[in-house]
Amino acid sequence: MGKTLLKLLKLLIYTSVGALIGISVAFLDLSTFELSVCFLVQLAVFVMVHEFMHGKIAEMNGLRFTKLYAGPIIVIREGKRFVRIEKNRLQGTYLGRANIENGEIRNDLEFERHIIAWKRAISAGPKSDIVLSVLCLVAGIYFKYPILIVSTLVLDLAMCIPSFFYGDGTHYKNLEKDDIFTVSVMYSNSIIGENGISPDTEKYLVTRLEKELDQNDITDDNIVSLAIAAQTLLFQKIIDGKYSGYRIEEIIWDVRDGNPARFNKMTDRMYFRGLINTAVLYYTCIENDLKKAQILFRSIKNTKHVNYVEKNDFLRSQYVLGMRDNKDKLLSHKYRNPIFKGCKSLEDAEDKMDEIVIEYVEKMGFY
Repeated sequence: MGKTLLKLLKLLIYTSVGALIGISVAFLDLSTFELSVCFLVQLAVFVMVHEFMHGKIAEMNGLRFTKLYAGPIIVIREGKRFVRIEKNRLQGTYLGRANIENGEIRNDLEFERHIIAWKRAISAGPKSDIVLSVLCLVAGIYFKYPILIVSTLVLDLAMCIPSFFYGDGTHYKNLEKDDIFTVSVMYSNSIIGENGISPDTEKYLVTRLEKELDQNDITDDNIVSLAIAAQTLLFQKIIDGKYSGYRIEEIIWDVRDGNPARFNKMTDRMYFRGLINTAVLYYTCIENDLKKAQILFRSIKNTKHVNYVEKNDFLRSQYVLGMRDNKDKLLSHKYRNPIFKGCKSLEDAEDKMDEIVIEYVEKMGFY
């Protein structure tokens, strides 16, 4: 019932956007060009303020706000001040992004403090959208400028509301109710720091994530969160040269047998592909079980891999299965996500993974 309502809401939103634009142009005699320019200017402002508020509130609550991404540029922040601008490769996952890094998480108290900080940071973005929308609507009414009013309504319907329901709102809800998702997020936002993750923080988060997997049965309600957690641990264990253990393998095959039918949203399907691709590397490079890896690969070989991380993982899967010589592509780092450039722990882990798959392929003599 919930998924049906979300689909109806999505249909209603986009129908409303189309109707609003059509009625405005036809009956209010608005210029399509001026409306488009106003919309694009507002979009840029909303995105920048939205992401800045995420980062600023995070910073005020003890987290580190180090970069602000906006399209092809990165604004670098040091000592709570923006100090310079750098160019970046365009990526299709985000219009903008605040790079927020965790501090040390070595015990339950520090973990809980981080959850509170993240909740406040996440809610700051949608709150800024509301404030900006009200200001624009009031200004449009006061100055009798209908284009600003229409542009604001279109922006709210087309971006702000869907972004809340499928982005910030979902993340906030998961942090409140989904312990597995929460630990996974804390781990991933610890390894993206430029200074790396400390051994104590890594040990605490990995141990806590393993505990969450052991304590939760696999259900349709938590399968996506379990897939995220399993991929996180699996990647770490491949890097460490360890076996995953029974629990992670159980999740891998349950996810594979359930197929994307249990991963309905676009982001959920990304998690599905991410786990399967990582599991392919596990069964080839760690367990040396090419047959299991090939079975898993059939689940994702004809699916579209959307973002940089997925594409890089898919190149590795093809490579270790002897399907395509992707060594040069992997070593070029061209397919790594540009928004994580400079994140030491993550780049070190990616380098180590490339070394592992290249060593395996050379040992097998595929090419």
